Amino acid sequence: MNLADGYELVVRAAMEAARPDPELRVDEWAEEFMILPKSGPQPGPFRFDRSYPARRVHQVLSPSHPCKRVVAKVASQMFKTQTALNWIGALMHRRPRNFLALEPTDTLVKRFSARVSTMIRNVPEVRERAAAAKSRDSRNTVQAKDFLGDATLYMNTAGSAANLAEVSAPYVYVDEIDRLELNVDDEGDPVELAEARATQYANDCKFFYTSSPSVEGFSKIDDLFNMGTKEEYHVPCPDCGHLHPLVLDNFRFERDPDTGYMDRAWFVCPACFFEIDEHYKTTMLPDIGAGGEARWVATSTGDGETISFTLSAFYMPIGAITWLSLARQYARAKDRLARGDHEGMQVFYNTRLGLSYRNSEANTTAKQLQDRAEANPPRVIPDQALVVTMSTDTQDTRLEVQLEAWGPGMEHWVLDYIVLPGLPSDSPEDPKSVWARLDEIRRTPLLHASGRAIMISADSIDAAGHHTQDVYNYGAARAHLGCTVLGGSPRPNRPIISNSPSKVDIDWGGTKRPGGVERWMVGTDVAKDYLFNRFHLLEGPGAMHFHDKLPAEWFEGLVVEQPRTRYVKGRAVREWIKPNGARNEPLDLSVYNLATAYRLGLHKWSALDWQRLRDKLIPPTGDLFAPSVAPAPPPPAPVVTVAATVQTSVRSPDVPQQPTHAPASSPAPAPTPTINHAPPAGRRILSRGIS
Repeated sequence: MNLADGYELVVRAAMEAARPDPELRVDEWAEEFMILPKSGPQPGPFRFDRSYPARRVHQVLSPSHPCKRVVAKVASQMFKTQTALNWIGALMHRRPRNFLALEPTDTLVKRFSARVSTMIRNVPEVRERAAAAKSRDSRNTVQAKDFLGDATLYMNTAGSAANLAEVSAPYVYVDEIDRLELNVDDEGDPVELAEARATQYANDCKFFYTSSPSVEGFSKIDDLFNMGTKEEYHVPCPDCGHLHPLVLDNFRFERDPDTGYMDRAWFVCPACFFEIDEHYKTTMLPDIGAGGEARWVATSTGDGETISFTLSAFYMPIGAITWLSLARQYARAKDRLARGDHEGMQVFYNTRLGLSYRNSEANTTAKQLQDRAEANPPRVIPDQALVVTMSTDTQDTRLEVQLEAWGPGMEHWVLDYIVLPGLPSDSPEDPKSVWARLDEIRRTPLLHASGRAIMISADSIDAAGHHTQDVYNYGAARAHLGCTVLGGSPRPNRPIISNSPSKVDIDWGGTKRPGGVERWMVGTDVAKDYLFNRFHLLEGPGAMHFHDKLPAEWFEGLVVEQPRTRYVKGRAVREWIKPNGARNEPLDLSVYNLATAYRLGLHKWSALDWQRLRDKLIPPTGDLFAPSVAPAPPPPAPVVTVAATVQTSVRSPDVPQQPTHAPASSPAPAPTPTINHAPPAGRRILSRGIS
């Protein structure tokens, strides 16, 4: 080879290297290279004739398409996983980059990893670029597979923030997102955590989210779908050619009049009312790319970077589940729904229609509760009530406080709802801290309708969420004042409050010490059932009252959660779920107050117990404004503390008591003291909105 030939060779190589890579279209790559496994329903080369609607989803996943986010809210077994595999295979073959695939559970991670391994074996072009699978080769494992070009496919669960934080990848696939934990390790939304992995690839990244939806208002795939173009697959009417989606409203089925057996299912064209039988699928489903007329139609402009799709099982190809089978499943679900069982209908909506389902078993709405609010002044105890409890919920930048008064039969009144802005990490010794303001509320008496001043009997604070250590420290220092530290447990059949506490031995430095704070567990789901089952009561035992000065958002937060019944191994399990991003502090605070009342034993009190307390607090005869006489030493088991110069107590014969100022063995019976009628000197009644 002479120098001229060498020069020409170098120039050609340089020109070839400078040539831009050919456009990678995932749909074209899939039909050219993808080989489906023999174990599948259609082994051999991949073709879109088994799922025409999937073609456009592949196209928008191509790197050259400008969208950033692709969302597929579709029925079960409707192309989601195979589309992800085609996308991964195309990228690793033609444009290798780091790739992150997330599943809800370890089991699903293993299944997806197995399908990736099968794809690598079946597709020579991908196999050539994958690291060899060796028992001692860490480059090819269940959770990670290396490819040429320094690209790695990471497969993990989305249940740990660490799994989402240790990988940098421009391409992310999240499967069954509605089954993910929505607040991973209290670090935030898994979608935001996953997308943060592509921070370094802002102009060259893409995210693919798939799931069959769950419950309306609680579905993450719904939220993502609504961000996008909300595209529906429209098919032509075989008679008039009108393009329309296959929706449940146009679905019909009938039974044989003699046997009652369902024997036909069809759709009705919304334009000409032509009866479309299932055999027309062969001409209706092909898209424009296959020579047909069907197409995706956007129903929203979206946010400009998200393209979203929805598809039901009505679009399954010939040979898959039939319309008649779907009609029978729907009819069975309707029969179960008539008996009050929502599970069958929810399964049909989620897995067959690709739609979220609203199956609320709670009928009370925020407006209904607000409409019946009473014209009572805030922070004034009604005549029927004699005991006051206070509960506190801790958030990152505030404390939220709720005061409730209790009367016979556990009838109770919400006296006030207070938001105290401030950092719970501040020291309680600081007179300007949020804790100091909470103390001020706790020690300030409240006015009874009789004119008496009554102290808060007991308070509780939740340690299950934010600033747990600060809550422990605060509760430990005030346990002698009746402060109860609570932890929540949503497990079924838990008591409203546990019979005994667990020890949490801490000091201000966070180290263990004997005699630390005690934490009482609350059966949150049982407590919510108790409250919701009594919302219809207007008065009497168990009724909950609200005054009309409470803000509208308080009523919304009280009923924001919804009960659901799901079946685990054939056994019905009732649980409470909260919509994405909704605020439920008023409900939590109502639960804590209920638990505090149970801790005091008020649910065991008889009419005689309540009358004895009334006689002590509000003597039936005599001058209310007579000077008080110093009471005898308190009995050995205070349950209720009243506003007096010397605190007084009532002993319920049915409630186990614990001593505070006298030993438990003290034989002296409880005297009947005269109550001081005014608050202690230097104290004042706080108005709502204290800060």
